[in-house]
Amino acid sequence: MFTVFFSYITGFIEISIQFLFFNKWMHVSGKKYQTIIFILLSSIISQLQLPTFIKLLLFGVLLLIYSTWVLKINIKSSILYILLIIEIMQLCYGIFNSISIIAAFFMYHLNPSLFSPIFMVTGTLLSLTLAVLCYQIISKYMIHKENAQNQYILMTTIPLLMIFIVSGYIHFTFYENITSIKSSLILLNKTHIPMLIIQILGIISIFSILYSYQKLMDSFFLHTKLSMLTQQTHFQRQYVKEAWAHYANTKALRHDMKNHIMIIKGLLEKQDFLKAKTYIDELHIATANTSFPFPTNNPILDILLENKIALANNKEIHINSSFNIPSPCTVTDMDFCIILSNALDNAINACEKIRTNQKKYIHISSHKQQDFLLIEIENSFDGNAHFKEGIGLSNIRWTAQKYDGTIEITTTNTTFCLSVLLVISPH
Repeated sequence: MFTVFFSYITGFIEISIQFLFFNKWMHVSGKKYQTIIFILLSSIISQLQLPTFIKLLLFGVLLLIYSTWVLKINIKSSILYILLIIEIMQLCYGIFNSISIIAAFFMYHLNPSLFSPIFMVTGTLLSLTLAVLCYQIISKYMIHKENAQNQYILMTTIPLLMIFIVSGYIHFTFYENITSIKSSLILLNKTHIPMLIIQILGIISIFSILYSYQKLMDSFFLHTKLSMLTQQTHFQRQYVKEAWAHYANTKALRHDMKNHIMIIKGLLEKQDFLKAKTYIDELHIATANTSFPFPTNNPILDILLENKIALANNKEIHINSSFNIPSPCTVTDMDFCIILSNALDNAINACEKIRTNQKKYIHISSHKQQDFLLIEIENSFDGNAHFKEGIGLSNIRWTAQKYDGTIEITTTNTTFCLSVLLVISPH
C-alpha cells in the first residue's frame, strides 16, 4: 500500500517539476488551468501499466502538444527541450537506481524488510534533487532568451536523441526486468557498476552538448550583431553624405536668396503678378527640398528620420515626431543612429503585422531633465505578449548601457512603447 501511494505522489511531483522548468526554459507559461490539466494527464500516463520507454514517449508527445498549442513554441525548439527535460530526469533516476542496488549489496542482508522502503524513498528523493539541480544549472547558464536557430537545434537534437534512446534501453533492460533486489545483486559486478558509470557519463555528455550549443549560439549572435553594426555604420556614412548634400543645397539657396528677392521685387514693380507667382512657386519647391519633415538639431538624424518616414509612408504608417537632441550632448551620432534605426525598424515591422482596421502609427519623442535624456518610441501593436528580444533590442540595450542608461518596454493590447534612458552628463 505504501509503495503504491508513494509512487503516485512522487510521480506527480516529478511531472510538476518538469513542467515548471520547461516553462522556465521557454520564458513563457500557459494559463494555470491549462498547465494543471496537462500535469494531471501526464500523471495518469505515468501510472499506466506500460513499459517505461512507452510512457516516456507518451509523456513527450503530451508535452509537445502543450508546448506548441498552449505556449506557441515552434516544434523544433519544443523537441529539443522536451528531450532534455525527460533525459535528465531519466538519467538521474538511473544513477540512483544503480547506487541503491550497489548499496543494497552491503546492507540488504541485514534487514530486507527495513532497507527496501529506505532505498526506495532515499533513491527517489535524491534522484529528484539531482534533477532539480541539473535543471537549475541549465536555466541559469545554458538557455538563450533569443530564438534558437534551426540548424543548431538539429545538431543538438540528434546526440540528445541518441542519449535518450540509450538511457531508455538501459532502464528497460536492466531495471524493469529486475524482480527483486536480491536477484539484482547477482548482476552487481557485470551490470550495475558499468551502468552507473554509463549514466553518469550520459549526464556529463548532455552538459557538454549544451555547452557546445551555447558557444555556437554566442558565435551566431556575435556575428549577427557585428553584421548589423557594420550595416548601420554604412548607413550612417550614407546619412552623412546626404546631410552634406542638403547642407550644400541650403548654402547655395541662401547665397542666391538676394538675387531671388530682387527678381521677385522687379516683377512686382512691373505688375507682372503671374510671373511673380510662378517664380515664387518654383522657389517654394526649391526650399522644400532643403528642409526636413522633423528637424532634430542633428543633420545626420534628420536624414535618418526622413528615410524611415518615407519607408513608413509607403506602408501607410503615420509617423509623428517631437524628438530633439539637446545641446550640448555627449551621445555620439553613431549611438543615436543605432537606437533610432533599430527602434524604428522594429516599430515599422510591428505595425505591418496588424491585420485589423486599427490605426497604424509611430510616435517619437524626447525629454531632457538635468543630465538625463529620455527617448520614447511608441507604436501601434497587435497585442501579442509573447515576443522575444531580438538583435535590434539587444543593440539598443547595449548602447544605453554605454551611457549608464537602461531601456524599458511597456505594452497594452494596442500599443508598444520603448523607453530609452541615457545619462548625457559630460562627467
